[in-house]
Amino acid sequence: MRLEPEFHEVQEKRLVALSRDYTIETRKDIPELWNDFWAREWKFKGIEEQAAYGVSYSMRPDGRFSYAAGRNIDPIPDPLPEGACLVTLSAGRYAVFRNQGAVAEIPKLFDAIFSQWLPNSGEKQREGAVFERYPYDDNASPKSMIYEIWVPMAS
Repeated sequence: MRLEPEFHEVQEKRLVALSRDYTIETRKDIPELWNDFWAREWKFKGIEEQAAYGVSYSMRPDGRFSYAAGRNIDPIPDPLPEGACLVTLSAGRYAVFRNQGAVAEIPKLFDAIFSQWLPNSGEKQREGAVFERYPYDDNASPKSMIYEIWVPMAS
């Protein structure tokens, strides 16, 4: 697990996604959302990149949050496919943590970023969704895949 981020400035991205609500205790169920997302086989024109995104957003005081599995699409289809929603990733500066490993290890990396790296980094997180980016990988499997965690940072 690498806690050495790169920093990137990016433009806004719009994702067509499938979203559900979770808690820290129920985040173990997020793979079911991904299975449902891929099973829908939505056909899109204008897929911006061969990557998928997992977005954590709308954090609530009671510990619930929304999580969406989606793709960066342009133009956005009108109307959206049944069950789909639109999720926007804000433009700005991000700390990007790149790793390769088992998908089951992603929650540990999230925990390490927010409990170890961020408090000791001298950096400040800004408003905006934290997201995972899964670049296209011919060799991906649940036991070994490339993934990135993007954390919105103050300039």
